[in-house]
Amino acid sequence: MKRVPLILLSLGAMMMPTSLLGAEQWEGFGIKHLGFVFDVPPGFVLAQRSDQGAAFEGKNNAFLAVWGAQLGKASFRTEIEHRMAVNENDGWKVTYKRVTPQWASYSGLKDGQILYVRAIKICGDRAALFTVTYARNEKVPYDPLIVRMVKSLKVQSC
Repeated sequence: MKRVPLILLSLGAMMMPTSLLGAEQWEGFGIKHLGFVFDVPPGFVLAQRSDQGAAFEGKNNAFLAVWGAQLGKASFRTEIEHRMAVNENDGWKVTYKRVTPQWASYSGLKDGQILYVRAIKICGDRAALFTVTYARNEKVPYDPLIVRMVKSLKVQSC
């Protein structure tokens, strides 16, 4: 019977580092007039802000940008395909892409870096996007961050 508390104590000690990492705060971000919200992961510091969005710097030269865009006459699909083409012209090798009428994601590789782009359509002629670049050797720790960022990019209002 004396082993039960010891086992529980050991389990609690093993879980503590995970709990502490999970305790880091994500910060809410949004552009009200463009109608979207987004959660910025822990470790990213605001580097620049405008009426359209913001840029954040992370550890090991990671970079995150989030912004809203007026699509104008271009369709959501056309806008995303244009952005992919610009990234490819800049040397990014697109390795994954998925474009739907309401959302799009793509990623690419260049010089040991990963680029991930997510966009959602917001009411009519608006879209919200985020891009994040980080070292390719940090893919495993970034995977859950990307998943959470994707889920957090949401329409707030039309």
